[in-house]
Amino acid sequence: MSTVLIVDNDSSFRKALRKLLEQDGFDACIEARSAAEAIERSKNVLPNLVILDFSLPGRNGLRLAQELKAIMPRLPIFMLTTGQSLNVEKEALSCGVDTVYSKFGALQPLLANAHAVVKNK
Repeated sequence: MSTVLIVDNDSSFRKALRKLLEQDGFDACIEARSAAEAIERSKNVLPNLVILDFSLPGRNGLRLAQELKAIMPRLPIFMLTTGQSLNVEKEALSCGVDTVYSKFGALQPLLANAHAVVKNK
């Protein structure tokens, strides 16, 4: 069973992404609104993939990525941003994020890469 943890404080985006992932064949999608909730859920669920937003209340996605990697070093993490910046992408990769996607771009590459990552776990 493949479990994806979706971390975003925008409930409508979170639900839309969950629906898209489930329609694309992912067994279980767990949602979290904040970094603290994501840490708690990841300890209980042990997801196969985390998709998180760069901007989160309390802690940004970069710090959350580092915390998740400390708990589960092999956990694949995808980050969503509202803008494409080479500096943000470089920083994200240095924090353990595997790939950065635009929230406003097509999500087909995200889905394809999510399947590839989960399949290889």
